[in-house]
Amino acid sequence: MKKIVSKLLCLALVFATLFGIAFSSPAALTVNALSPEITDNTQQLPQDTTTQDENSTTQEDDSSQVTQDAPRKIMVLGGGKVTAQPDVAYVEIGVESLNADLQTALDENNQIISSLIDYLQEKNVAEDDIKTKYYSIYQKHDYSASDRFLGYQVSSTLEFKCTDLNNLGTYIKDLTSLGANRLGCITFDCQDITSYYQEALKLAVEDAKSKAEALSSQPLTIVKIIEENVYTSMPYRMMETSLSNASTILKGTMKVEAKIKVIFE
Repeated sequence: MKKIVSKLLCLALVFATLFGIAFSSPAALTVNALSPEITDNTQQLPQDTTTQDENSTTQEDDSSQVTQDAPRKIMVLGGGKVTAQPDVAYVEIGVESLNADLQTALDENNQIISSLIDYLQEKNVAEDDIKTKYYSIYQKHDYSASDRFLGYQVSSTLEFKCTDLNNLGTYIKDLTSLGANRLGCITFDCQDITSYYQEALKLAVEDAKSKAEALSSQPLTIVKIIEENVYTSMPYRMMETSLSNASTILKGTMKVEAKIKVIFE
């Protein structure tokens, strides 16, 4: 009996020991495993907050520095205008021939045109400076009289370049006396327009500098110049108004203008 009781006590101790380990070990392990993490997190939070504040302060300082160091840019418009004296004229002059017979109309027209070209070449107008600007042939009718056929009309127009502007009026009178009866216009131009434009550009830059200095008290430097479209006003004269007295043809003057955008800093 004692042996049985003794064995029962041993078994009870064994079970007690086993149950004690089973219930105590997980809790102890869980507490021991969690406690260091909680402690570590509690200690690190102030450090992370401090680092973020330092980064934020650094970014603000950098932003302030960039704003202070960034150069100030100013863009202004500049304009310059100069007056040029025309030294060349482009003249349109032609012939209209009307005849019931087409070949006769063609012959008459060609004969007069040939005489005009010969005259111009005698006046030292180069062959390359004479060209046909317009040519046409069509039947002409009088629609007010039941579509009555009037004949074949041949029209041809020459354009020539004239550099002798002092005698231009005389040339026009002579050409009309040779049979020219279709008159266009005279356009004056300048052969060396580039030099006038360069002068206008210089004035435009000075104009832009003056405007920029009025906007800023600090010394400024030109960073970029952007050219805009060039405007040149070319005078012209209608020839019909000059035939009665060709000597009154005046070449006038030309306006050459430059416009720019200038960026300063």
